[in-house]
Amino acid sequence: MTMPPPSRRGVSLVELLVCLAIIGILVSLSFPAIHSVRAGMARAECADHKRQLSLALDMYCDAHRGLLPPPPTPPAPGGWAREILPFMEERALFEALDVRLPVSAPGNAQAARSRPPMMRCMFAPWRDSDVAGVPPSDFVLVVTPDTQVNQGTSRPGPRRTKDFSAWFYHAPQDATAPWPVSVEIDRDTLGRRQAADQWPVWHPAAPTTGLGSLTDEGL
Repeated sequence: MTMPPPSRRGVSLVELLVCLAIIGILVSLSFPAIHSVRAGMARAECADHKRQLSLALDMYCDAHRGLLPPPPTPPAPGGWAREILPFMEERALFEALDVRLPVSAPGNAQAARSRPPMMRCMFAPWRDSDVAGVPPSDFVLVVTPDTQVNQGTSRPGPRRTKDFSAWFYHAPQDATAPWPVSVEIDRDTLGRRQAADQWPVWHPAAPTTGLGSLTDEGL
């Protein structure tokens, strides 16, 4: 006499729902950790780009007897964004940008669309500039006299690193100048705009973001 095979009990609907609920809780708990890791990577990359820009600016000054790059002359490409390109292994792009023509000119269009990765920060949203197809720079260069004698003056002529300091700062969200036309301001202008809440950066500069150290890279 043969014995019937033992019956196999299936998974009930309640057990399935409990398993799904547990999996959902575990996934939801992992989201903050994933976001934190991605934010940390973005901060590190942005800080590294600023260090690379500062290093390129430092190399430019060393190669030009301590002189800072000339101020930009809109709407033509120029200023720090173009002058430091050879020190970022971007000499071909440097030579392709014709300073005699506006950025929007056909002779500059292709080169202007090729923004170097070092001038991009992951925290900045994609923005358009005043020139169609040309992205803006995510950084500005703050140049200010070092000595009290030079404060408030605008003397023409070369700007030497012994008389001036320069550092890279996050560009405001409303900055629309194309990246080949360098954005450059002075410390007083930056301070006035910040005091009047007229510097809408594209990230919350709160201690919890860890972005405070990303605003002082330079000479």
